[in-house]
Amino acid sequence: MRKKLKEQPVAAEWPRPPGLGELIAAYLSHLSSQGYRSVTIGRYRDDLRRFARDVSRRRCRIKDLEGRIEPFIGRTGWRGHGPAGLRSVLRGFVRWLRGRGLVPPVHPASSRICGADLLEQHVRFQLEHRGICSEYAKELRRVCTAFLRSLSRKKCSPSRPIIRPESIDRFVTSLGQRCSRVTMSSRCYILRGFLRFLYRRGAATRDLSPLVLVPVRFRLEECPRFLGPDSLRKVLAEIDRYTSHGRRTYAMVLLLAVYGLRGIEVIRLRLDDIDWEEATLTIKSRKAGNSTTYPLAASVGTAILAYLQDGRPNSSDRHVFLSTKAPFRPLVYTYALGYQVRKYIRRAGVTTVRPGTHTFRYSCAQRLLDAGTPLKWISDYLGHRATDSTRQYLKIDIDQLREVALGDGEDVL
Repeated sequence: MRKKLKEQPVAAEWPRPPGLGELIAAYLSHLSSQGYRSVTIGRYRDDLRRFARDVSRRRCRIKDLEGRIEPFIGRTGWRGHGPAGLRSVLRGFVRWLRGRGLVPPVHPASSRICGADLLEQHVRFQLEHRGICSEYAKELRRVCTAFLRSLSRKKCSPSRPIIRPESIDRFVTSLGQRCSRVTMSSRCYILRGFLRFLYRRGAATRDLSPLVLVPVRFRLEECPRFLGPDSLRKVLAEIDRYTSHGRRTYAMVLLLAVYGLRGIEVIRLRLDDIDWEEATLTIKSRKAGNSTTYPLAASVGTAILAYLQDGRPNSSDRHVFLSTKAPFRPLVYTYALGYQVRKYIRRAGVTTVRPGTHTFRYSCAQRLLDAGTPLKWISDYLGHRATDSTRQYLKIDIDQLREVALGDGEDVL
């Protein structure tokens, strides 16, 4: 027995769990490998060291660090970049620890609400049987999650949420206070479908979907918000192409204007989609489930090449457009592109209704119509599966309106 004890290693030889200081050093090395600047890494190091000293004095365990972020910010304050910046630094460190298994995972917010299982069944049914796209599934989950959160939690079981007419009326009223009529109509349709699903699954005693009143929308009721050729040139001239950010924005806006692409199609463009030898550009997995191949215009190819050679950060990612700040990742949402578009439209002094990335899609359709392009060709060019989807982009025929204004209009009528 004594011999076996002597053969065992001493306590110092056992593997010791890494301390908080060692984890911070490893995290900073990770940030350096991701392309973060030395100035940014220095600021992160100062914030994390202050946080480490605070939690060490209170003998906080590593797995409990996430719960100490807000007390630390409220107690010690911040330096230089405000509470939001400090919170972002600390949460990024905790996310890195969670990826290494040192911090327990966080369950999705939707799983903690009443009726979360029914919501996931509804989304799965829509994806498998209705064939909705992933983007619409995200919107469906977001609207239904907000509705379930607004319900009363008293006597509520996870498998059967308590839904009353007044709860529906209160939620729809709150939507109307912050949403436009178009957005309101879309979200009301989502809510009605979810209520019908609950009734069919037996989670509701009666069908409450008729209580959701959808705003009335008339077909082709709005005029297209397109820009003329002169306005397009003014907008493109406002983009500064002497910076890496400007070169990226110019190439993206040029793709919107020349091909009438959707914003999500631009940010998802990959290097493999551009064939430089054949001078073609392929847009895959479009909204209608199809793909379109375009001839690569000289202006578009030059703009993309200028960004790839002197603007795109070094990365193994195959997406064409990456973020301009570390970590250099592909863009996810079109909000940033829409913000840049609205900024340059405003700088150019161009006035249009609801400016955004879709403004250039309307402009492309109008340009093709003015050139006498048949409706079927325009529909194929925009990536529509049916010509009825294209008609909303072509509500104004400038030449016929000009004839009505100059003549008596009898020939047109």
